[in-house]
Amino acid sequence: MPTSTVTHQPSPQAPETVEPRPTIKRWAGRLFGATVVVTGLIGLVFAQSMDPTAGPYAINERYPFGDTERTWQVTVGFDWIAYAILFAVAGVAVRRVGGRKLWALMAVSFAILWFPHIAIGVAMALNGS
Repeated sequence: MPTSTVTHQPSPQAPETVEPRPTIKRWAGRLFGATVVVTGLIGLVFAQSMDPTAGPYAINERYPFGDTERTWQVTVGFDWIAYAILFAVAGVAVRRVGGRKLWALMAVSFAILWFPHIAIGVAMALNGS
């Protein structure tokens, strides 16, 4: 029984690509994306606390979304959803264009958004409220 030998030609392969280690820019982008998602989720939680009430409405007594505190929560919730969308779109644009100044402006605006909420939370925690 004759035997035949089959030789295989090695297929041309692309050169090995080594995945570079994540840079600060990549980690910053991931962190920013995660915080945008968290901001949007917080907004959704607040916006879903809506408890519609019937009129007539009176300032500091009765609002369309419930009592004074509930109305504040709902409006802040919708604001945060809008900020999350705005930051997401701006983040995509800044990533394409690049530039440290744009990233710095995004970081400053994000810090301004969060500052009063963190300050109030810390004050309430220190006062035991």
